[in-house]
Amino acid sequence: MDFATPAAAVLALVPAAPRWTRRRKLAVLPVTASSIALFRLGEQCNNKCPMCSNSGRPEAWFQKTDDLLRRADYLHQRGLRRVVLTGGEPTIHPGFWDVVARVNAHGMRWDINTNGRSFADPVFAERAAAAGLLRAIVSLHSHEPAASMVISGVNARGHDEIIAGIAELARAGVPLLLNCVLARQNLAHLEAYVAFCRRLAPDAVLKFCFPTTTGKGGGWEGIHLQYAEVQPVVRAIGARCAELGVGVTFEALPACVVGDASARNLSRSGFGETHYLDDVSGDRLYSIGHIEAELSCYPPACADCRARASCPGIGVDYATRLAAGELVPFP
Repeated sequence: MDFATPAAAVLALVPAAPRWTRRRKLAVLPVTASSIALFRLGEQCNNKCPMCSNSGRPEAWFQKTDDLLRRADYLHQRGLRRVVLTGGEPTIHPGFWDVVARVNAHGMRWDINTNGRSFADPVFAERAAAAGLLRAIVSLHSHEPAASMVISGVNARGHDEIIAGIAELARAGVPLLLNCVLARQNLAHLEAYVAFCRRLAPDAVLKFCFPTTTGKGGGWEGIHLQYAEVQPVVRAIGARCAELGVGVTFEALPACVVGDASARNLSRSGFGETHYLDDVSGDRLYSIGHIEAELSCYPPACADCRARASCPGIGVDYATRLAAGELVPFP
C-alpha cells in the first residue's frame, strides 16, 4: 500500500453502515531502536504505470537534494536507525547517492523500493551493495514482456532493464522482495511467473498485492478486480510457491480469499516500516500502522472470523464494490 494519497482523502469511501469497523492504532508512535521510516525522494519516475498509486500532487513530484539531505538529518535527529528509500523511482533522483552517503554518515541503514531499472548496470548494483543496501523491494508485475510493458508503462527495453536489474541485485548478494500487483493483464500466467522468478533470483521472496484504486491511476480498468475472480489464482500461486520452495507473502488480500487463516499478509508495516516521513514538508513523522488502520475496514461478516486478528481486512476503496459471498469467514 502506498501512502502518497493522504488517508483523509479516501475515508469518505467507507460505507455508512454502523456495523462496519476499523482497527484503531496510535496516530503518534514513538521512535524506538527498531523503527523504520519510509523516506520518499519524490514522485518522479521513469516508468509510467497506468495504475500508479502516487498522489500526482505537483508539490510531491520533485524535492531538491539539499532538502532531502536535511530530511535525512531530521530522521537521524528523531532517532531513526533505518530507512526505506522510495519514490516514484528513487534511483533517478540526481541526489540519490548524496542521500545514501548522508544516511550512511549518520550510521543509519537503508533499504530501497524500486522499479529495478537502474540496477541493470552492474556497476550501479555493486555500488549499492557496497554502500550497505540491506534489501531491495523491486516491482515486477509480469515476466511476460507484453503484459509487463502495459502494467509498468515501459517499452521492451524498460522491461529488459527490470529483469536485468533483479539479476544484478541477486548477483550482488542483495536480499530481494519482488512485488507483483494483480491486474487483468497478468492473472493468467502468475503460476509461470513464480517459476520464472525462482530461476531469476532463487532466494527472492514474492509478494502478490491486491491493487488499490486510491492513487492517481485508480481509474485504470486493469486493476478493477473482484476478490472472487482473483481467489483461484491466489490459491494456485500459494500452492506453486510451496511446491517450488519459494517464499511468498500477500498484501491487501483477506485471509479467506487467500484460503489460509495463517497466511502472512504484508502491508507497509509488514515490511517492518513503522513511520512515514511527510513527503512534502519533510518535517513530520506519521504512524504507518495508524494510516493503514484508517485505510482498511471490516464488514459485519468478519466479526467472528478466527483470522481477524492477523487479517488486513478490505481496503476502503474496495468496500463500495464488495460483492455478496466474496468473504467467507473462518469459523
